[in-house]
Formats: sequence, structure tokens, C-alpha cells
Amino acid sequence: MGREINSADFTRGDYRRFCRKLHRNLQALQTVLNRPDFGHCADTLGAELELYVIDDEGRPVTCNRQLQQSVADPRLTLELNRYNIEYNFEPLRLANGCFSQLENRIDQLLTDLNGAARQYRARILPVGILPTLKDSDLGLSMMTDELRYRVLTSSLQNMRQRAFEINIDGVDPFSMVRDDLTAEGVCTSFQVHYCFDIRRFVDCWNALALVTPVVVGVAANSPLLLGHRLWHETRIPLFKQSIDGRRWRRRGWQEPARVDFGDDWLRQGPYELFARMVYLHPPLIPLCDPQEPQSALDQDRLPGLYELCLHNGTVWPWNRPIYDSTGSGHVRIEMRSLPAGPTALDMTANAAFCIGLTVAMRYRVEPLISALPWKYASANFYRAAREGMEARLIWPGLHQNRLKEQPLRQIAERLLEISGEGLSELGVDDSDIRRQLGVIANRISTGRNGARWQLDSLAGLQQQLPKADALKQLVWHYRLNVESRRPVSQWEVL
Repeated sequence: MGREINSADFTRGDYRRFCRKLHRNLQALQTVLNRPDFGHCADTLGAELELYVIDDEGRPVTCNRQLQQSVADPRLTLELNRYNIEYNFEPLRLANGCFSQLENRIDQLLTDLNGAARQYRARILPVGILPTLKDSDLGLSMMTDELRYRVLTSSLQNMRQRAFEINIDGVDPFSMVRDDLTAEGVCTSFQVHYCFDIRRFVDCWNALALVTPVVVGVAANSPLLLGHRLWHETRIPLFKQSIDGRRWRRRGWQEPARVDFGDDWLRQGPYELFARMVYLHPPLIPLCDPQEPQSALDQDRLPGLYELCLHNGTVWPWNRPIYDSTGSGHVRIEMRSLPAGPTALDMTANAAFCIGLTVAMRYRVEPLISALPWKYASANFYRAAREGMEARLIWPGLHQNRLKEQPLRQIAERLLEISGEGLSELGVDDSDIRRQLGVIANRISTGRNGARWQLDSLAGLQQQLPKADALKQLVWHYRLNVESRRPVSQWEVL
């Protein structure tokens, strides 16, 4: 959805033409994936970071467009809500001190953006969901005035034909009915892109699916929404429900959700993933490119597959394949489940833990997926999002004779060494591995991630302050701790 949209009026004919073009894109993709030179690339790390713009009181400031214009960096883009922005980092080769390099780039970005935000009496905050948000911070008046967001809203509304209903359980259960998508906009993420040789795609994809719940539980940083204590990673259910375009059906079956953990373990290759997106999800924005993919193939060029990429951008699985025709082309994986924040080091440590596990577990994952049916892998993801490091996951073993739950922290502790092995295989420096995984190890030993710190600190503050003041103090101290650059496991509970 980062593409510029130049039309908002679509006919049934537009949708029919787009659907036909989508299937021609799929045929072309099959041809591309069979090219002997496609996808043989070095391992690289990319990232997108979504951020809040707030004032000294911890309240959102609706100046994302002004901030973008003053910074004048094409990598800084506007998010759905007027108080959110996103930055897209240049990819790095996965070797040497790449994670520390990314950490330094994030810290420098925060410094630069904070400097630019001063003229608007604003500051920048990396956090999954801002704890001080109020009902008044949602609604169409808060949506960034971009045609693509208006088209997305109207398309999902037309498809759903009723309001979006949000129901999230927790200590303070939460319900909301909305006619717009701004509840989705409050979810800010640190989206990691992992590019690697396509010959390893199936095993890497399955390995990532297996370990994602563990990483999400360790990384959780979104426990509060409009003053309600909900899931440790509330972004997960909130994003899914706030953008759910499915109609309610009376006959006992439901269409697949556009936001989900997935359908099954991967068996053949990336084509399966793109085919599912085309076969299972109706298009939202039927804009066609004049180029026919076959004409590019006839000229021995890689087709851009504009329609397939556009459609892919309107389906939001928590791990998503990305087709890229740059150079000799590749298909990379976008890891969408990690939250923004707390600090740059926390975020790069999450990425290092996840990628290291993916690389190391790809050699081990094939027999393990027989020991863990997909529905339990998916259930692990939602358990980890709900309960964070306190979750219990169903974890597979090669010598098991039945499924068994294990504490997430124990699983994560055992996986630390394995993640280090994967990072070493990539050529990451020992010092960088120790720095990044040391953050994860300390988080596991203390049981303190961003979600746990927020919940414990709010409980302490509420012993002395009304909730609104406690939330304000929570954000104030959160921001000071972010500026200290110390990882969250070292923060003192308020």
C-alpha cells in the first residue's frame, strides 16, 4: 500500500480486467521462478520502521505531512494516521556488524527526526501502540489525506457491507465498532525484510513460521489500547479485526482473513503463496499497468508484475513473500509481526534473534513440521501475542510421542545458541552476535520486555495517580528510557 494511487472510481469492468491480469501475472511468475538465474542472491537485511509523533504530554501530534516535507527524504513516508510516519532503510549485507550498523542507523534516524520535529513542538516515539491514545485520536479526521488510504477504506467497507467490529479479551476486555480504518493505523511495527537464495525458500519459510511465535513473545511491546490492558502484543488482534473486509455468512463458513498467520506449511515454493493470495482474496484496488508480463518475458526481461505486487500489498499475512524484479530478481520474506520499539538495540536484537533462528532451523525444520500440525503452529502465534513471555507453546521434538506444552521462556533460552549458529553461518561478527543476542538473553532471564515493563509500571503508577495521569507518566518515562538507548530489560519498573 505504499504505491501512489491515481484513481478512486472503479467499475465492475475494472475488477474483471484486473482479475484476468492477476492470473496472467501468476503464469508469468511461474516462468520467472523457473529461470536458472532468478533469485540467486546474497543474504541481505532490510527494514521499515513505523513511528509515532507525540508532544511533551505524550499525546499524538497530527503533523506527519509537515514533518515529511521538512525532512525531504524520499525514504520517509506517510502512514495511515496523521500522527504516524514510516522510514524505509537501505538493505544491508547480512555479514560482519550488520545489526549494529542498522542499530546505529535507527538511532541516527530518531535523532534527526526529533530535531526536525522540534519546530512542531513534537517528538518521535517507537512503540507498538501509544498508551495515551484516546477515542478522539481515531476517526476520518485523523486519517492521512492520501488517495490510497481513502480507496482502501471504501473498498473494504464495500466488501464488508457493515461496520468493523473489534473485540479483544484481556484484563480489561475491549470492544469497539468503527466505520473507518484508523484503528489499524495505531499499530506500528518494525518490519524486517530477509532476502536469501531462493533455492532455500521452502525450508527458510517453514523455519520462520516455526520460530515466529517465540520471537513475538520475547519482543512484545503493545499491551495497552485506549487505557485497556489487553494482549501483550495487542497489535496482532487489533490489526486483524480493524481491517477485516469479510462479509458475515449465514451458512456456516467464512472466507479466509486477509490478515492471518497462514494456511499451512509450505511444500513446493513461493509460487504457492502468491497463488493463494490471488485465488483466495478479491482485489481491493483494480489498477492495471499497460505492460503485459509476457511481452517483458519475450524480450528476456523480468516483468514487474505490477498487478500481483499491488494485490500482494493489500493482503497482510504476518510473514509475507515479496517479489522484486530489480537486477536478476528475487523473492524475499517480509516479517510483519515485530512491534516498533522500545529502543533501536531492542529492535535489531529481535531481528537478529529471528533471522539467526531462521537460518539455523532451516536444516532442522523438515522433520519437525511432521511433529507439529499447522493449526498448533498458528495457535502458538496467537498464544505468544496474547501472553508474551508468560505464554506456553506447543513445541515439537524429534523423539516425541505426543504434543506437549512448554514455557516460551524455556524454549527461547534453548534457542539462543542455535540463533548464534545461524548468525555465524551468515558471517556476522562474534562481537555483533554477542551484543544482539545478549539483549535477548537478558530479556529472557529478567522476564522483562516492553509489554511487561509497561504493564508493571502502569500498576505501580496507578497506586498513586489516576489512570490518565499514570498513562501520561508511563509515556514520559518510556521516552526518556528510549533516549538513554539502554535495552528495555535494563529499565527500572516505575
